[in-house]
Amino acid sequence: MLKKLKSRTKIALIVSLIITFGLSFRIGLDKFFIEETNQAITPPIDAKDEANRLIQTASQNFFYHEFDQAVENYKKAISLFEERKDFKRAARTYESIGDIHKFSRNSKEAKNAYLLAVEYHQKLQDKIGKGRAMKKIAELHMDYSELDKAGEWFGKAVMEVKDAKPHIVKAKIFETQGHYFLKTEQISKALEAFQQAKSDFDKAGYPLGYDNISPMIQKLKRQLKNNTT
Repeated sequence: MLKKLKSRTKIALIVSLIITFGLSFRIGLDKFFIEETNQAITPPIDAKDEANRLIQTASQNFFYHEFDQAVENYKKAISLFEERKDFKRAARTYESIGDIHKFSRNSKEAKNAYLLAVEYHQKLQDKIGKGRAMKKIAELHMDYSELDKAGEWFGKAVMEVKDAKPHIVKAKIFETQGHYFLKTEQISKALEAFQQAKSDFDKAGYPLGYDNISPMIQKLKRQLKNNTT
């Protein structure tokens, strides 16, 4: 009888705890969703720094496909970065201008902007930044099926970062080069590029990239094995 009473007491205690935690969790969820629904869809342009406000405004321009205004605001931000000798931010902003021109199918202006970014990164001796800008030029040529030029720029990007420390950008350069080799049916080279990308993703502590690329590596290994048998 005493054992049954103790068991019932334990059950009642467990149920009460479940109800208590359940209510707390429900209240927490309600608070979370209420706060979420009250938030603005587009973050306010409230940066205190003028250059950052221009960057935010340019991003908003891009969202609304106001490409000319976006480029203009990015250029104004670059002028401020240059005055402050913040050339790293200037270089990244030139990449953003290139991205806008690429999206709006203005390949000539896109490449010019990326080349300006390459020059800035070169002056800063920033191998990762320079390699990233070169990769964007290669991808631009890929978009227009200019495969020879794409291969040339992928090669330049790889040469730039090959001796750099592990970095996500470095890994992505090898990954995109791998896709180029697949496109041009160079399976062995594609496998090598993907394996290098996987290694760099691992060393850079980026498991998402590592996990995404692993199935491709296994697929190419099977393909090469089947081709030799």
